[in-house]
Amino acid sequence: MAEAVARRTILALALAGLTAGGLPSSGLAATPESTPAESATAPVIVKVGGYEFPPYVTESGGGVAQALLDLLNAEQSGFRFELVRTSPQRRYEDMERGRFDMIAFESLAWGWKGRPVEASRVFLRDAEVFVAKAGPGMDQSYFDRLDDKTILGRLGYHYAFAGMTADPEVLEKRFNTRLTVTHEGNVRSVAAGRAALAIVTRSFLAQFLKANPDMAPQLLVSDRTDQIYEHTILVRRDGPVDIDWVNGTLDRLERSGALPALWARQGIAP
Repeated sequence: MAEAVARRTILALALAGLTAGGLPSSGLAATPESTPAESATAPVIVKVGGYEFPPYVTESGGGVAQALLDLLNAEQSGFRFELVRTSPQRRYEDMERGRFDMIAFESLAWGWKGRPVEASRVFLRDAEVFVAKAGPGMDQSYFDRLDDKTILGRLGYHYAFAGMTADPEVLEKRFNTRLTVTHEGNVRSVAAGRAALAIVTRSFLAQFLKANPDMAPQLLVSDRTDQIYEHTILVRRDGPVDIDWVNGTLDRLERSGALPALWARQGIAP
């Protein structure tokens, strides 16, 4: 009998110790779901689409877009922006399916009109230029006509000289434009005489020639632009971040000097 009393006493003391240590009165162990204070402070994840578009998104996934997301993450704690890779052709479907919520360095004119997205204010300008092989007698008049020249472009991009179409068949048959998946390869092909022209992003070309100064004498770059980029950020309607937040944040980063400093670090001329 004394032994049974001793066992009951030990059990009672053990239960009292567990209760003092924080066991809920219901007897259920605490779970992550029972700590709302911690989950309330966790940032909302915002997926940001990015396709190869140097220097904004490079083949490795870095570039100016990643630097912009790093800045956004450093400047506030309510959202956590993460890059999601897509392709120029697949980006529309991926956005509409919710695979990502936002995409930067975009324009409504690049196939987004009529889709469930909203555009921020223009926050950066860039341009597309033509590149030809340099040689005797070559000058800016070479770029006056395009219809008698082969052009190398990038698959999935929209070109003003072709009425903003990205259709590969139309570009090849009507505009003598062959589409590839690399700006650098197109520039090198022109320098080697395999095509008359390449059309590339001006900021990409500036970075390429800085890294490959031996190529500069081999190339003639057009003063003529095909289009002026007016970069915006597109957000998916009903996504986790709205366009007012984006515009307000861009305004704040512009006023503070953070955006101009970012462009300078990345070698981008605004």
